[in-house]
Amino acid sequence: MARLPRGEAFSPSEIAIVQVMNRAVCSWFLFGDDPVSGKNFDQRKIWIEDQLRLQAAA
Repeated sequence: MARLPRGEAFSPSEIAIVQVMNRAVCSWFLFGDDPVSGKNFDQRKIWIEDQLRLQAAA
């Protein structure tokens, strides 16, 4: 069963705490040190924070 989009699950006036995952599809890391590849993806943190601020302001 598919989940409802957050825009439909929460009222715009409601304050909610939601979980943001550190990994995406195929267990790829969004940010931090990937133990498999040894790469660091911290540069993505700024982009993700900007996107969260943009969505919160909408």
